[in-house]
Amino acid sequence: MTEDRTGPPNPGLTHAEAAMRVTQGRVNVDTSRRRTDGDVIRANALSYFNVVLAALILALLGAGEFRDGLFVGGVVAANVVIATLQELQATHRLRDLRALTAPTACVVREGDEVVIAATDVVEGDLVHLRPGDQVVADGPIVASEAEIDEALLTGESVPVRRGRGDQLRSGSFCTAGDAYYRAYAVGPNAYAVQLTTEARTRVRTLSPLMLRFRRLLRVLLIATGLLASVLFIQFNMLDRGFAESLKATVTTVTTVVPVGLLLAMTVVNTVGALRVSRSGAIVQDINAVEALNYVDVVALDKTGTITSNRLVVDELTWTSGDESMLPWIGAFVHAAAEDSRTAEALASALPATDGIDLGERVPFSSARRWSAAELRRGPERHVLVLGAPDVLLEGGESSLELRDAYAEAAHGGLRGVVFAEASVLPADDEAPRGLRPLVLVTLRDELRSEAREAFALMDQLEVSPKVISGDHPDTVAALLTQLGVEGPLEAVSGSELEHMSDDALDDAVERHTVFGRITPALKSRLVDALQRRGHFVAMVGDGSNDVPALMSADVAVAMASGTVTARAVADIVLLEDSFAALIRGTREATFVLGNTARLSKLFVAKSVYAFVLILATNMLGLEFPFLPRQGGVVSALTLGIPAIFIAIGVPPHRVRSDFTPDVLRFALPAGLALATVAMLAQFVTEGLLGRPIEEARTLVSLTIVVTGLAFVVEVLGLEAADWRRPWRPLGTLLLAGALLGVLAITMAVGPIRSFFAFTEAEAGAWVVVVAASAVALGGQYVLSRYWREIIDFLVAAPAPEDVARGRSL
Repeated sequence: MTEDRTGPPNPGLTHAEAAMRVTQGRVNVDTSRRRTDGDVIRANALSYFNVVLAALILALLGAGEFRDGLFVGGVVAANVVIATLQELQATHRLRDLRALTAPTACVVREGDEVVIAATDVVEGDLVHLRPGDQVVADGPIVASEAEIDEALLTGESVPVRRGRGDQLRSGSFCTAGDAYYRAYAVGPNAYAVQLTTEARTRVRTLSPLMLRFRRLLRVLLIATGLLASVLFIQFNMLDRGFAESLKATVTTVTTVVPVGLLLAMTVVNTVGALRVSRSGAIVQDINAVEALNYVDVVALDKTGTITSNRLVVDELTWTSGDESMLPWIGAFVHAAAEDSRTAEALASALPATDGIDLGERVPFSSARRWSAAELRRGPERHVLVLGAPDVLLEGGESSLELRDAYAEAAHGGLRGVVFAEASVLPADDEAPRGLRPLVLVTLRDELRSEAREAFALMDQLEVSPKVISGDHPDTVAALLTQLGVEGPLEAVSGSELEHMSDDALDDAVERHTVFGRITPALKSRLVDALQRRGHFVAMVGDGSNDVPALMSADVAVAMASGTVTARAVADIVLLEDSFAALIRGTREATFVLGNTARLSKLFVAKSVYAFVLILATNMLGLEFPFLPRQGGVVSALTLGIPAIFIAIGVPPHRVRSDFTPDVLRFALPAGLALATVAMLAQFVTEGLLGRPIEEARTLVSLTIVVTGLAFVVEVLGLEAADWRRPWRPLGTLLLAGALLGVLAITMAVGPIRSFFAFTEAEAGAWVVVVAASAVALGGQYVLSRYWREIIDFLVAAPAPEDVARGRSL
């Protein structure tokens, strides 16, 4: 491409005009608002859940119940700190995004070219764009032409020619040529800055499990809040005193609400993130690990994801008798190896030839779509032209033969170039004439080595691919055929989708797997359409143009070699650009849901028995059977410490698809059975035997700990246990034994026992505890297996032979 040597087309702005525009704010400075640390802290700390608990904790501290208040406050504070730190890290990453990396730009001021900081470019500046320069503002070319690399904006890997009147977008780069453009959109109005601003607005979204958990918390808080209000009024009417009433109220709320489950789920997700990282992916939002379990569609690009962004030679089709030209062609391609990806692939496949000298040459241009060179060896001389088949293949029998071969190759998704011989070196501003075609070289995209494995694993996990590419749809479909991908591979072009209504687009994304010639805006629409059809979508992208689609997706995945903007908004970054790492990580992520299910069984069972105890003790006029500090011991031994082992362990099988029913099938019978036994133990101790409430609370706490540890053994050690490998059951029994030892020490050491307000337990009390625990476990077994029959009995459901017949009255 020829360079512009005529100088600036006009004198540009005056210094006074530029200074005035700076004062008016029409300067290339990003003034968009960034999310502050205070915004993040407020969002995490001032949630409905935290505000309610904080108010109660402060009231408890104000009443002088410091130990109980600190126990509850510690768990709540840990949840808030972990969530806040994680989101602060993501916010800092987004806040540090820079739309433009170029430190300087060359502008024309009063007829002189001056180099200034890119942030000092003002609206209306005339900017001189040279090879290697970044476009720092949006605007049209006003003189000459240049080749622009827009890969980071559009995803297209081949530079495009831009001439007078063509619009340039900030963030792209000049690879060849020399042009002047007018900066019309600067600062927050520039395209690259708008993409960055959009990326900064992204806030962390909750995964499906967290959404269900938040709904559960809301229901529990409302229910327990109503109950606590009634208790608070009742206790004050009975002259129990404000402090005692407040203590009972806080005990009610903090016992029922599974505050520790959120912290335990965070630990599980963190361990899951470490497992996924071993697959070759860095997790930037640990909630994305759990979200991977729901992904049923992965939207991905072709270049750099399925392919390695390299071309390889597939086949050479010679015209008759021209194979002798191979040494000359080899010398040509090695001399031009750095011109393009095509030249690099040719140089890798064809042998170099010594003794052939390169003379004058015309370098490749995307506008001409050909390059040429003169080569000499002694007196022998050849002029070779390399270019696109539709440009170099003219009439003649040999051209027809190569055109047919190229048509067949193109139908199979291959690319092609032609070598031809000319009598003279063509000028760079005219089409070559009088060519003699020599050989058609077909090339194909090099598939990533792990691509076939990744698609096979997707099929195994029942995850559907949706390939969204800027390339021709038939080319992409041919690649998927090579990978053995089955299903509806009929390709559809972006031009067909652009003007579709949302309903028609929804149908199209469901039917098709391959989408070609897709614009950045259409990518985001496709993701939205998939979500409307009920799919949970992971989007894989690498360019700034992918940011809208990444932000729309349920799980955003970026390539490590992608732009800073794409990586910043991503939940997961793939090391070495390995798409297979994402699919392997999806398999690893199933452990997260499995471990979360086991944790939920234990925590929800605790909420059930706490709620039932509150109702029962209030109806019977009994005191609540344990204090907050005693509840802290119970939770630590039956939930907190076992939760650590659950989080770091591997679940015995993949979690069932019916997550919530699976949890409730265990939690409801376990909670009801334990609450019934605890209520009876308290009634007998306090009501029938007339013992102090302190002894009843001790007995109930011990019963809950022993039964709770039996539940831990069942959930952690016995569910789907492989008795050929008994290490899990045996290890869980050892864990339960160790925790029982901690309980025994707590009861044996006087100061510790007094701190938790326990009374000394004699041998007879331990016998009662063991017997009560055995009854609770038996009740859980009966309820979990015969609950349908029990319900039928309670509601007097008729037997099949007793169902009424005949006409109803």
